[in-house]
Amino acid sequence: MSLKAVILAAGEGTRMRPLTHRRPKPLVPVAGRPIIEHIVGGLASAGVRDICLVIGHLGEQIQERLGDGTRLGCRLHYVWQEHYGGTGAAVLLARDFIGRERFVLGWGDIIIPPDNYRNLMRLYRVEQPDAILSVNRVDDPWEGAAVYVEHGRVTRIIEKPERGTSSTNFNNAGLFVFGPELLDILDETEMSERGELEVPSAIQTMLEQGVTIRSCVVEGYWSDVARPGTALAVSARIISHISHSGLLFHPEARLGPRAELIPPVLLGPDAVVGNARIGPNVVVMAGASVGDGATVSQAMLFPGACVGNGCDLRHVIVEEDGSVPAGTGICGAGENVLVAGGD
Repeated sequence: MSLKAVILAAGEGTRMRPLTHRRPKPLVPVAGRPIIEHIVGGLASAGVRDICLVIGHLGEQIQERLGDGTRLGCRLHYVWQEHYGGTGAAVLLARDFIGRERFVLGWGDIIIPPDNYRNLMRLYRVEQPDAILSVNRVDDPWEGAAVYVEHGRVTRIIEKPERGTSSTNFNNAGLFVFGPELLDILDETEMSERGELEVPSAIQTMLEQGVTIRSCVVEGYWSDVARPGTALAVSARIISHISHSGLLFHPEARLGPRAELIPPVLLGPDAVVGNARIGPNVVVMAGASVGDGATVSQAMLFPGACVGNGCDLRHVIVEEDGSVPAGTGICGAGENVLVAGGD
């Protein structure tokens, strides 16, 4: 019992700037792969073979990177959203692709372990509820949407509640299963105060109409990859999830004989690390290099980036083909990740 999927990937990614000046947010690398590849690959691993991407800002780059989806084990279709009008408006653009079938809906910036896609599909096959809403546990869902659940059934959803007002720790995780009735409800849904047509508003209408919406709890890491610091933080969790040692090396990566690695560390194809101290939480992507005597921690080097000898980088992302001259020190802190080597 296979379903189609619609992934909303048209936003400008303003909070992710400057990384989204030259690429759409779904192509921002996390743990060595673009965000959208984590999502599409996860769906394909769960047996979802037909996926429609709603694209917008610099969307032609997504089409060029993913093509028809064959490389990721699926068939990709594309719909353009020329003017952003909210998540509901984006879903309606995929109406012809959806038809009158049930479908998976997801946000194009949510990263979760692939097992969760398989769990979602298993729940759908076994119970076949009217709809499924995935949730993740947080301390306070004030930045997302508070989801209230009783005996596995969603009873209420409150979008962006005031901080400290929620009595639930469940947040809307941005992954769903809906029937075509969602489209009918969106047709009748009023614009939000922000002037947008929102999926959460339609979900609340479904609940008021007595539609059974089953909850599905996301296990493991969850990230909306909102900012450069978020991308860096979730990279560490993904690497540690994939490898018990926290070390992932491509066979064509090269290491100096006195290189020191502190996991989690990921080295991509043709990555070169000299006699340097790397980690924790460092990704050196394809063709990127780190010179002798450098110290690099809490950092991502995008493809082709070059960090010179004796550099000291902490909480830094080095842009694609960017160069950091020898002896340079660049130190961000926590969520304040600095971006170096850009235009």
